[in-house]
Amino acid sequence: MILLKKFILVICIILSITIVQNKFLKRENSENLTKKNEDYSQNENNKSEFDPEKLFKFFTQCLIESSNNSDYDDISIKEYLLAFEEINKFLSLLGSIFYFVISDIKEKINILNEHLEKEPNNYATLKTLIEFENNIKQSSHGIKNNPSCSITLLRLHRALIFICKLLKRLSNSHADQTSYQIGKEAYEQTLAKYHPWLIRKAVYLGINGLPRRDILISHMIRTETDKKMFPIFLNTVEKVCNITHFYYKKYDILDL
Repeated sequence: MILLKKFILVICIILSITIVQNKFLKRENSENLTKKNEDYSQNENNKSEFDPEKLFKFFTQCLIESSNNSDYDDISIKEYLLAFEEINKFLSLLGSIFYFVISDIKEKINILNEHLEKEPNNYATLKTLIEFENNIKQSSHGIKNNPSCSITLLRLHRALIFICKLLKRLSNSHADQTSYQIGKEAYEQTLAKYHPWLIRKAVYLGINGLPRRDILISHMIRTETDKKMFPIFLNTVEKVCNITHFYYKKYDILDL
């Protein structure tokens, strides 16, 4: 059943890519060139709302300082999800081909927010979330054998590693490197190892539709303040990823 769902998702992505590409070709000499398909139009308003400073702020705020030293050892789920909402706004700038990615991230944000609202104490941080779900599922062989927020968060974690790698490569890239080359390398070093062949092929098609390298950079770095904060932001995201990795490795659930 899971394989069937993945196959259907891939077919939908490929069909979406074909529809969007054909639509763009027909409109390239038209005043309506910048309009997107009807499903994607609901995300258009997000474009003007994306704020790099908010993204930087939420990732900084989601780090929880250790009580034993000055380092960080936990993550606030609320701020983590707010950061991902900003990531979705950024992804909406990359073209309608990312509609399915945006929709999938939004679904996972909603799942985690629902649990956070119902049981704020148990789902307040990464540590409490994993410990809580691991404890209540011990009788049924732990998290590995049960659908859970731990699995949902792991999917976001993997996506974050890819996004961080992509942005880091973009910031260090040369003018002669294309967005496709950079995106393909970032994907192959991160998410590709979790995806079957069909999903990988669909992702490559999506990456091929990325805006130019300079346009991608301009979405994330708009001001001198953004430029100064960007390396700090990447370092912060890496800390978030490292803390997440630590807890998932601790409970042996990195490969779910």
